[in-house]
Amino acid sequence: MQRFVVILLSALLFLTNAEAAQVTDMYGRSVSLPGRVAKVVGASPPVTWMVYTIDPSLLAGLNTPPDGKLQKFLRPGTMKLPVVGGFGGPGRNFSPETLMMVRPDVAIAWPPRSGALNPRVEQILASAGIPSAYVKLDKMSDYPAAYEFLGTLLGKEERGKKLAAYFRSELKKLETAAARIPENKRVSVYFAEEIDGLTTVSSNSVHGEAVVLAGGRNVHRKESDNRQGKDKVSLEQVIAYDPEVIIAQDDSFFANIYKDPRWAGVRAVRNHRVYLIPDTPFDWMDRPPSFLRLLGAKWLAGVLYPQSATAIAAETRAFYRLFFDVNPSDAELRAILNK
Repeated sequence: MQRFVVILLSALLFLTNAEAAQVTDMYGRSVSLPGRVAKVVGASPPVTWMVYTIDPSLLAGLNTPPDGKLQKFLRPGTMKLPVVGGFGGPGRNFSPETLMMVRPDVAIAWPPRSGALNPRVEQILASAGIPSAYVKLDKMSDYPAAYEFLGTLLGKEERGKKLAAYFRSELKKLETAAARIPENKRVSVYFAEEIDGLTTVSSNSVHGEAVVLAGGRNVHRKESDNRQGKDKVSLEQVIAYDPEVIIAQDDSFFANIYKDPRWAGVRAVRNHRVYLIPDTPFDWMDRPPSFLRLLGAKWLAGVLYPQSATAIAAETRAFYRLFFDVNPSDAELRAILNK
């Protein structure tokens, strides 16, 4: 009997090793994965929601509790997943206990510029035997290759290729249209974040990339010296920038800007060219800087150059069908687009 158990265990070990797969992630790291990946945890929302668009059933946990907009447009089962927290950066809300409970086959991360995760998180993953694969999302142009990589990694190759092809094609359209606009003819844009509108994104930041793709000229040309790629500015500085268009991220700021006499001298306010960025099921431009920025760039291109705008409602419906497998009604589209 004892000899039979030893033989059985040896056979199981052989099968396990035979089914394991070695892959090279987008940072050149060799990762050992089980033969079939059935449960995935993303280190941050941009990665988590990418996995969702490939196959929602693969997600084993979320980074933050879902709000009402997520609950309305994403699958009910996904909204009930445990919250593991985020561990792509400081990992302040990361829950090792929840990670151990869900036991993913792989953790997927978009690492910071250092190229490594939080050391504490790395140690926990290694101790638990949970492999981590890195995906590169530093620029919008990285997304097609990232979708192809994730599709292969997760055993959803055709789905990954389909999303990559769409992304590659639509990026090309945006880049071609933007390239036709001379620098001195580009509409100047101030990207207003936070409740006071006085946090903005630098022109070289991943957070402001959609402005460039839309053919806009970010008035905040300074290259940020902080990791977030965001800067606090004074109202006096915004007045000096005198942008033609302001895109606002915060509902309260947008609701009050036309009533606030301090902002009245800014050209965008005088000309009623302040726009609230769509944020369903999450922000189209930033927070998190996700694949939805492709749709955000399409929306913004229409805001900046209405004479050449495409039918954004139809584009939005097609995008939601492809990436989220939902079909918004006309009323829902109006609400999504803040119309």
